[in-house]
Amino acid sequence: MLRRLRKKAGRVRDLDAQIGLLRNLKIAHQSGQKSQLLRTLSAERLKKEKKFAEALGKDVVRELRKRLLRAGSDLEIPEGVEPLDLALRTLSEVTRDHSPLTQATIHQYRIAGKRARYLIEIAGKDPEAEAFNQSLKGMQDVVGDWHDWLTLTERAEELFGGVKDSALIAAMRNLTRAKFRESVDAVIRTRSMVSEKRVGLPVGAKITRKQPLAVSHTTSRAA
Repeated sequence: MLRRLRKKAGRVRDLDAQIGLLRNLKIAHQSGQKSQLLRTLSAERLKKEKKFAEALGKDVVRELRKRLLRAGSDLEIPEGVEPLDLALRTLSEVTRDHSPLTQATIHQYRIAGKRARYLIEIAGKDPEAEAFNQSLKGMQDVVGDWHDWLTLTERAEELFGGVKDSALIAAMRNLTRAKFRESVDAVIRTRSMVSEKRVGLPVGAKITRKQPLAVSHTTSRAA
């Protein structure tokens, strides 16, 4: 249930991000293309928002809340298992590969960082975990910004063609390349940070059941 809702909410969020980036983009030539792309994205956003709202009915929310409460009450963390160690193990699956970074591997770091942050949040107010979480958030923000520009540029190319046909796309491609270089630097810093930390969790250890987690009754923004 969550996966379906998050996917629908994520599509609205992605379009929000792309619209915001495009509105802030300053371009001297072919501003009509920018306006056309904005109209296209805005119309698509309205459709996606409508689908999300239809999926988020009262019965769905009630059932989802009931299941979350049940899952939260059953979840436990065995004594001696540290959420930070689990997060580091999750990241180690991608950081052990030191081959040249590509668009695909950069995106893998974004996903792995998100999963690691979910685990770290279980650690509560542990200072080391909070500091590591903030570092991961910085990496995610940089990579996410690049990915939003990449998606926006690809959408513009569908409408207007290549660089020769559009000054808008030429500017967007330049920005996307710059954002990718920033993402590579952020991922390299994350690799170094993970390698400096010692993973103390025994191989095969998992979160099982014992410590209940509180589930809020308010609706939060989809990540």
